[in-house]
Formats: sequence, C-alpha cells, structure tokens
Amino acid sequence: MTPRIDVHLLSLDEPSDWREECIQSLQGAPIELHVLPGIPGHIGQARALGFACGELPLVSFVDPDDRYEASAFAKLADALDSCPQALMAYTDEAHMDVQGRQHARRPHTYSRWQHANSASHVHGLIVMRREAVLREQPLLMTMHGCQVWMLTQRLAQRGAVLHLPIVGRYWRQHANQAHRRTGYDDAEICRRVLAAPN
Repeated sequence: MTPRIDVHLLSLDEPSDWREECIQSLQGAPIELHVLPGIPGHIGQARALGFACGELPLVSFVDPDDRYEASAFAKLADALDSCPQALMAYTDEAHMDVQGRQHARRPHTYSRWQHANSASHVHGLIVMRREAVLREQPLLMTMHGCQVWMLTQRLAQRGAVLHLPIVGRYWRQHANQAHRRTGYDDAEICRRVLAAPN
C-alpha cells in the first residue's frame, strides 16, 4: 500500500511489549512510520522533530502504549482529500486497561467549546496537514505539557475540523500516562498560548 501519511512514534520508557503491540496494530495502514527516541522533559521538542520526519502531505503520531485501527488512517486521509478547507481529521477512541482489554468507546463529536476546554476532546487518532503543523513548529518546540491540545486548537482556529465517528485508537489506561503528570501550570501555559494571536 502506498504511504499517504508520515507517522511518528516517540519511544521513551514504555514496556517493550506495549511498543511492539502498537507497531503491530499499524500493519496495513498507508503510513510511513518513524520511530524516534523521546526527549525526557522536552516532549514538545521531540514531537516537533517527529512531525518534521518525511515529506508526505499528511502527518500523524501514535503513542507506544496504545493500539490503533490500521484502516482508520486511510479513512482520515480520504476525508481530508475530500475537504480542502480542513486542516485535521480525527476519530473516536476506546479505553483499554493495562492488560489491553477493551472498554467503552468514547465518542467525540466535534465541539469548539469542548475542544477549547478539554485536552482530551480531540484525542483519538488525529491526522493533520503537514504544512499547517510545520507552521506551528517553533511554538511546539517550546511546549512540554499539553502540546497536542495546543497544536490541534491552533489548527482549529485556522481551518475546518473533521470528525469520523469510528474508533481509531485504543487508549491504554495506566499510572504512568503523560496526562496524569501534567499539572495546572502546563494547562495555563497552553491557555496563554491559545489566547495569543495565531
């Protein structure tokens, strides 16, 4: 299958079997996968480097502790191809526990208010236009917490957002998740960034 999306995976301290499960779940997706080492304490910088990998017109990322529906990547790419004014498209997600057992689906029909007030609203599998993401690279490099929330919010301020009501991501719940370590200060930095002119 011809790759349509450059996708990066930042590897840091996750169990190797989780990372392998993640990579295995991507088999058959129309992607070019770039596995990079994370940068402890500088996830925004690592994320920015990940988005810069490759030359395909669409970009995405996967987290090594999660699993994905390979077929969802093509559906997101098709949605963006059919809507030139959209800068990103995303799916719903489902929770899974530490052992990988699936739980309830989390539907996320797009709401500008919810996106502005919840970092987990646009949180499934997300595909974005490279050109739009690269415009945010200097700012992304400075962010530690909430960097995906900041990035998707900035894109939503400039273009349309597409939501596909399918499960694209299985979000593993465990004690070492990044959002459990994100504090009030990180969220406030993100809110100040989003309040500034785009």
